[in-house]
Amino acid sequence: MDTSLTEVVIKNIAVLGVAAYLTTQLPPFRRALNQSQYHWQDKLRLILIFGFFSAIGNYLGMPVLGSLANTRIVGVVVGGLLGGPAVGLGAGIIGAIPRYFMGGFTMLPAVTANVLVGYFSGLVYARYGARKIGVGKAFATGLGAEIILKIMVLTLSTSAEAAWELERVIAVPTIIANSLGVMLFVYIVRDVYQEQDKVQAKSAQQVMRVIQKTSNMLRQGLTLESAQRIAEIIHAEVGADAVAVTDTDKTLAFIGKGDDHHIVGQPFITGATKRALQSRQTIITSNREEIGCPNKACPLGAVIDAPLIVNHRFQGSIKVYKTGNGVILPYEAELVQGIADFLSLQLLQSELEVQTILLSQAEYNSLRAQIHPHFIFNILGTIRATIRTEPEKARVLIKNLSDMIRRHIKPGKEVNTLKEELDFIDNYVYLEQARFGDRIQIIKVIDPETYHYIIPVFSIQVLVENAVKHGLSPKKDGGVIEIRIWRDKATLNIRVQDNGVGIARERLVCFSELPVASQLSSGIGIGLSNVHARIQRLFGKEYGLIIESSPNEGTCVSMRVPLQEAV
Repeated sequence: MDTSLTEVVIKNIAVLGVAAYLTTQLPPFRRALNQSQYHWQDKLRLILIFGFFSAIGNYLGMPVLGSLANTRIVGVVVGGLLGGPAVGLGAGIIGAIPRYFMGGFTMLPAVTANVLVGYFSGLVYARYGARKIGVGKAFATGLGAEIILKIMVLTLSTSAEAAWELERVIAVPTIIANSLGVMLFVYIVRDVYQEQDKVQAKSAQQVMRVIQKTSNMLRQGLTLESAQRIAEIIHAEVGADAVAVTDTDKTLAFIGKGDDHHIVGQPFITGATKRALQSRQTIITSNREEIGCPNKACPLGAVIDAPLIVNHRFQGSIKVYKTGNGVILPYEAELVQGIADFLSLQLLQSELEVQTILLSQAEYNSLRAQIHPHFIFNILGTIRATIRTEPEKARVLIKNLSDMIRRHIKPGKEVNTLKEELDFIDNYVYLEQARFGDRIQIIKVIDPETYHYIIPVFSIQVLVENAVKHGLSPKKDGGVIEIRIWRDKATLNIRVQDNGVGIARERLVCFSELPVASQLSSGIGIGLSNVHARIQRLFGKEYGLIIESSPNEGTCVSMRVPLQEAV
């Protein structure tokens, strides 16, 4: 072997070692090693990286007998082994371009072989996967690629005699050098794999710590307090630049860079969260435009937006941000996804516990509490007082009371048509008016096109009963209850408003912020809480009750349910 050629071989191997180390530090290359490309551009970047190495390899060799002994083929083979057929093929084409313009009697086989071995090494990747390609397979692939090149040089060169003389001189050193170069590159990559394994093990430990610290934190649902604590824990454990927690429409917690315009309590503003809500899939992006923050000065440049899904319903999201040109790595995405899955399970458990309480209470109410004994006794007293003087009225009262009792004790249905519920309200109001006389006035403004839609059983009755019992009966002169029902696009709206004594501000139940489980266990607004919870269980969190009240002016309870016809 010629001494000068030996020196070139040693120099090229050293250059390849440095190039291999520098390449493994590139983010798109590391993502490719983990086989989790989140940008289609990554493949193109890998093609350019290895194509560049192949092109430069043309100039790292030395002229020999009218041709070149070089390392052009190494970048192509490594690109195929670590990026797949597309990367190998693309890198082969890029490396072949300068070789084409160099000319010479080996130009055609050199260009053709450069493209062919790129695809060949990509097939090895497809067969084994990057992580299973060790130094042995790498050396064998490099050896095979060199053999392909030598065969093509000997068969396709314009001068067979010159080709044979060339390969007699350079075949052994170039085969050894380039095969060792491929092996060295893969050996360095193996160290990156080990580093990634350590990082992933650390990530698993982080998930376990977050799970341990957030255990039972959502037993009362996703509130401002629980969201803030969860954001603090994730921010401390993950070390992100910013962490946010949202519910279905607003930001519940935000810690870190960007908190000047990502405001707690305000609607969330990023397009990424809106896409997560619509798709119910985790959104991962390292692109500022794809995050979609309308604030041009927002420092956030990458995000993992993992939705909290309960029974196929979007309940909120966990968002972990990086600033500037930060890149989301695969293990980070898996970490945040694991945390989001665990928190979703907690929300599901909370929902199941609430439903258990509701079912227990519903059974109890069916046996005892839905028809209050005092109400029955008062009506019976009224009937006794009128049975001698107004027997016809007493007969109607008895019939209405029996109809009410029959409906209350009838098991089964969770929903009725609006018409059936209004018939029941008529019976109830008639009985109450028999007791209170003109002190209770009822006004009904109802869209006749809504009668066939369904609503939860006894839901309007509870609203009217609360208006009578807590709004008008404490008032000396009584008052008026207005029942207004209309439809708005896909929503059935029911409003029960009275001009009674109202509700003190400190006792007013805010259903949008107070968890139902807390309402039930504390006895706050238990009847209305039951109706609100049943509506949300049947139709989703976007429906339910809203209470508005002012002391000495009256109370308005609004109910929203979807437009659904009886089956």
